Amino acid sequence: MLSLVFIGLLCSVGVSSYGLHTDLCSSSSSHTTDASEYGIQWQQSYGTNRGYGARYEGPQPIGDCDNDGENEVIIGGRDAMLRIIEWDASEQTYHETYQLRCPFYPWVEMDADGFAIGDLTGDGENEIAVSWYATIHKWVNGDYKIIGWNPWVEWHGGGNPDCYIGDCDNDGRNELIVSCRDWRREVPEIVVFEWNGHFLVKGADWNDPGINGEVFMAGLGDPDGDGDNEIVLGSGDKVVLLNWNKQTEQFEPTILQDDPASNWEHHPFACVCRDSDGDGVDEIHVSYYSPRMTIFEWNGEEYEVKFEREWPGEGVLIEGLDVGDVDDDGKAEVCAGTDVVHILEWDGTTYVEEAVLPTFGDLAVVCIGDCDNDGKNELNVGSVDIDAGQEFMEWIFKYGWNDS
Repeated sequence: MLSLVFIGLLCSVGVSSYGLHTDLCSSSSSHTTDASEYGIQWQQSYGTNRGYGARYEGPQPIGDCDNDGENEVIIGGRDAMLRIIEWDASEQTYHETYQLRCPFYPWVEMDADGFAIGDLTGDGENEIAVSWYATIHKWVNGDYKIIGWNPWVEWHGGGNPDCYIGDCDNDGRNELIVSCRDWRREVPEIVVFEWNGHFLVKGADWNDPGINGEVFMAGLGDPDGDGDNEIVLGSGDKVVLLNWNKQTEQFEPTILQDDPASNWEHHPFACVCRDSDGDGVDEIHVSYYSPRMTIFEWNGEEYEVKFEREWPGEGVLIEGLDVGDVDDDGKAEVCAGTDVVHILEWDGTTYVEEAVLPTFGDLAVVCIGDCDNDGKNELNVGSVDIDAGQEFMEWIFKYGWNDS
């Protein structure tokens, strides 16, 4: 564990053994607060090997996955396993308690590209969904068991970069929403699986017409306030909202943004639907490779850009995006991870930067949740790419944390 004093030191000298940039604690916003208000509650190095150490994002990685009433944190990456860590209140740290593997391990080793915690089977208990073969792991009799999987995407020549558990057809039951990309052949950009009581079965899909898109982290929420959930995703250079039509039993797309001339730099990666301005309606937060972030809001007739921010010269902004109250002030913050983590809050007029956390490497992991079960959120951060002399890292930041 590192103390607040150490983070304050990073901000003052702008350098560490991992090669922090000299401008990490600076900001163009005059509202920026001292990053030393956030302490590193836990950290773990995964070494320098890119084929092993890189960390991947899962959109729902913090939750009660063994149904004991306390949250766990699941961590995935290129090491072909999903790690489960739990807070030890007596030792005031986190311990790795379990490792999950794909259904065909050790004959097949697959990375945990995406993962989620939620009640997919409708029994009132949570499961863990992992992108490898759309596999469902459940805590049964003191261990995690594979209760279902469906290789439809892989068997049709595609891959599963991510997955999300939620009710996307508004029938009162959760589905598994899988974000897809092609490997050998073109596959639909979104594939939805359902639990039929015994098996995981394919229920629906959406294929982006005319292109072979790559969806990295789709989101789910009610951004138009109509009481029904919609899926939001980035496909090609478009930001697309999918609304389920119960009569036709198909997804109806609405294009929020299309920039065909942007090439790869403005490809949308993470789509997060949460209320970040406190008005009771979800906004749509989208990250781009460039690095750039756009926040869309429903104005009653259409979606418009509410806020946009770019951080030239910093690391890419890919899946490292989340919304939640990270400083225990009762207000949600928007946390965007390039090679540092920008924390922004709505002030009634715009989003102002409150703090910049000194991290390094391209951050595919930025997620918010109560990791230590004290009723307050922490911020989980991890790197998917690094520079020479750096190590692949995972951090848990906590506001007000001081190990002294």
